[in-house]
Amino acid sequence: MKWDVLIPICLALIVTFAIGIVLHKRLKVKNANFQEDYFIGGRSLGPLVLTFTLLASAASAGTFIGSPGVAYNSGFSWILILLTQVGMGVYILGILGKKFAIVARKINAVTLTDFFKERYQSKAVVLGSSIGIIIFISAYMVAQFVGGARILESITGLPYKTGLMIFGLAVVLYTVYGGFRAVAITDAIQGIIMILGGVLLWIFFFIKTEGFSGLIGQLVTEHPEMVELPGPSGATPLMLFSYFMLFGIAAIGLPHASVRGMTFKNTESMHKSIIYSGLIMALFTIFFATLGPFVKVLYPNLSVPDMALPTLILDIMPGWVAGIVLSAPLAAIMSTVNSMLLVTSASVVKDIYLNYINPKASERKIAKLSYFTTLIIGVGVVLFALTPPDYLQFIVVYAIGGLEATFFAPIVFGLYWKRATTWGAIISMYAGLISYILLGELFPNPFGMQTIVTSTAVSIFLMIAVSYLSKRPSQEVIIKFWGSQRAAANSGNRSIS
Repeated sequence: MKWDVLIPICLALIVTFAIGIVLHKRLKVKNANFQEDYFIGGRSLGPLVLTFTLLASAASAGTFIGSPGVAYNSGFSWILILLTQVGMGVYILGILGKKFAIVARKINAVTLTDFFKERYQSKAVVLGSSIGIIIFISAYMVAQFVGGARILESITGLPYKTGLMIFGLAVVLYTVYGGFRAVAITDAIQGIIMILGGVLLWIFFFIKTEGFSGLIGQLVTEHPEMVELPGPSGATPLMLFSYFMLFGIAAIGLPHASVRGMTFKNTESMHKSIIYSGLIMALFTIFFATLGPFVKVLYPNLSVPDMALPTLILDIMPGWVAGIVLSAPLAAIMSTVNSMLLVTSASVVKDIYLNYINPKASERKIAKLSYFTTLIIGVGVVLFALTPPDYLQFIVVYAIGGLEATFFAPIVFGLYWKRATTWGAIISMYAGLISYILLGELFPNPFGMQTIVTSTAVSIFLMIAVSYLSKRPSQEVIIKFWGSQRAAANSGNRSIS
């Protein structure tokens, strides 16, 4: 048991829980709408908190544990692939941005499915979005819990399953208790820890090793494939384009990230966050994943590649500093799980229970059900994580792709194209979800590209084709989303806008 490492991490967790307790009491005292405050923080986030809660919801165990693990065996070609995620926050806020926030306030949406319900007015769309969220976000959360358990395993020497139970219980209880506002504020604190941890890691890396020149020389001699393209990760131009879609522009379709478009308090906050997000995501990528190939030289025989970064940190840094640095990936994992638990809980409580089971439920009943649902989902995911995958990053990639294939076309076309219809949304959503699962199983990487490209292309094509073949949206919907009788009259044959 490495107590000198564990104590700083415990202190960070205590601070996190304290913030959750304070904000939970504020949530109870404040005379506010429970759903809006619990699920999207009262639409009051400033630029710094917005940036960190957006990026921490996306920069997860995959970025801090899984990516160095893949780079440990695949080399710098994987780093090149991962750099496609740098613009993720820019795309999400830049494309959704002001229009998404205005529409969400106008229709009182606190979840992505609220948006779908009002835009497409279809139970099939609501059900499809809920299915997609439950399937793929649950898979995504499994990866996060595995990452957290791996870190605790490396620090404490406890068995993986024991570390999983400790970490899972802490994160689930915190999320249940604090809600979104606590998540968002601690995301900002944890994001600062991530940046500080990355800086400290590189300082000690240069002090304790020969730096780039000596290690690159060894890498070229002992593992030449790790400094070549396309390399073991297959970084061909088509595959790079695939990952630009996966980690870049199609990230708009990630429900736990896109919901951030409902949370900022004003346009100035959004504009500043667009700038901050690109810079900070670049730092996250460079600080952590880039070290993976160098760890291969220093520790060539790791049995679990995902342990690459924790092994390096524990070996080259004093215990208390290692504790601070390891708080960074734990912080990222906690942030992502927090966000995903709330999105999945909202899908059950808000999108299914309130819409179709008990629309007149009291705020008190909604609150109790929200807490209970978040707890049950969290415990269920922890149980699935008892059998960890070989490479954490690959389950992250699979889950991200599934979410994007399901949601990208209905979100973007529903927001910007007046001609997008209910049947277009239904067919494109289910086609994206089903084609992604089937292609992944039967024809992985079709045309030399990641499955997300083909499935998203199918979804977009069907959205356009079916929308032109089906009945136009009602005048009521057009007025609600575009705000005028004239907009409704001119919506007929207008192209994508």
